[in-house]
Amino acid sequence: MTVSPERRRCQSCLVYVLGNDSALNFELAEADGRAGVGYDIIDVRQCLDLSAVTESAKVRLCLRSGHAIEALDVKGIAGYFPFNEYRFTLIRYGALRLRGRIRLASLFALDCTQLFDARGVPIASESLMLLNVRGHGTSGSIQLVSLGLGERLLRSYPSIYSA
Repeated sequence: MTVSPERRRCQSCLVYVLGNDSALNFELAEADGRAGVGYDIIDVRQCLDLSAVTESAKVRLCLRSGHAIEALDVKGIAGYFPFNEYRFTLIRYGALRLRGRIRLASLFALDCTQLFDARGVPIASESLMLLNVRGHGTSGSIQLVSLGLGERLLRSYPSIYSA
């Protein structure tokens, strides 16, 4: 299936503050696409503030597929197949504010109820993980990656990637 590049939502802001029980929606259309074209991204130029979020009232990341698979009459991520490795940068930030020394991934819950691969098969949240990728200085990004790739990156590059 050939998919023409389609513009996705690219939300850009100076500061982004998330509180308890917040929800963010991301549409993932292409496994090989880039942020803002193949899938949605939030670009926070200054501070992503998660200091009000607790582990008991997480931010829900609602992930949904973006392209219709005509033969199956379902939406699926173009080019996404099981056992391959994928990476989607969901949020880029200039600085990150957390409450204490908490694991970033423990503040988010993945909602994959509307997420399907290229065959129309549901993608389980257990097959994905969130990584915090450190950039230069205080900048970084929150990435959604396939589980195998994420585990390998955590082991190989602990100074860059954290869960």
